[in-house]
Amino acid sequence: MALRKLDKSEWQAFCDHLSKALLGNDSDAANASLTVGEEVAAEWVPLLGVAFDPRSDSFDIALGGLEHRVRKPETLYVDEGSSGVVALEVIDGGGVRHGLRFDRPLKPPVTPRLRVKRV
Repeated sequence: MALRKLDKSEWQAFCDHLSKALLGNDSDAANASLTVGEEVAAEWVPLLGVAFDPRSDSFDIALGGLEHRVRKPETLYVDEGSSGVVALEVIDGGGVRHGLRFDRPLKPPVTPRLRVKRV
């Protein structure tokens, strides 16, 4: 797997695409584990979605029975390979790490690239 740091301008689109991958999953729900710092906040519960709101500067994680908000997130790392995304890590302004690991790779839908006509 390859770990990459996303630019903050990419966060909202990435979260939207990842959440769409969850909606398009016809089989059983994807499960995830959430850690905050060194503490396990949830272990292998259904993942409902992730979202980034640039206006409130918050990163939200929705799990079965738990909603987790990271206020003032500064860094987003994505661990992915050819099969899809296997983990995320959000680091807040205080340096606390909020980790989300999936039970199987999630493949976000491919977004069509715009073709630019040269004039």
